[in-house]
Amino acid sequence: MMRKHCDRLLALLMALLMALSLAACGGAQTGAEDAPAGDAQAEDVQAEDAQTEDAGEDAQDEDGQTEDAGDEAPVEKSITLTVTYEDGSSDEYIIETDAEYLKEAAELAVTLEGEESDYGFTVTAVNGVEADFTDGSNAYWAIYVNGEYGMYAIDAQPIADGDQFALVYETYAG
Repeated sequence: MMRKHCDRLLALLMALLMALSLAACGGAQTGAEDAPAGDAQAEDVQAEDAQTEDAGEDAQDEDGQTEDAGDEAPVEKSITLTVTYEDGSSDEYIIETDAEYLKEAAELAVTLEGEESDYGFTVTAVNGVEADFTDGSNAYWAIYVNGEYGMYAIDAQPIADGDQFALVYETYAG
């Protein structure tokens, strides 16, 4: 009889444990996908989850203003641009910019004229000084990047913080 009583007690405890486990699992819903349609509690949880996700994507700047993490702030760069003219005189510009390429950054300080070609933007004049390769003078505007002859057109030349660029009036003796 004692054994029968123990078996019933054990069965009752196990049933109670299972009921508590199911109740605990059912109360841990994290979104509306786990709940029946129209469940107000599930909709509240879904709204809270959305707010939490949004908060994770937003960051506060130094002034406590919220910025959307999807809108990364452009990286500010400081570059130096030297323009050397036909007579050897030169002008130097320090440019603060978030531009990606040299043409956009250079146009913040100098006036560029030129034309689009299959190879990119060809500079024909800087600050009104024209270098025309086609008129027999064989003059052109060369681009130097950190002291090395540039390998890209001005509109395709990437810039990085601290870069030094030069637009130099040169002639081709050929």
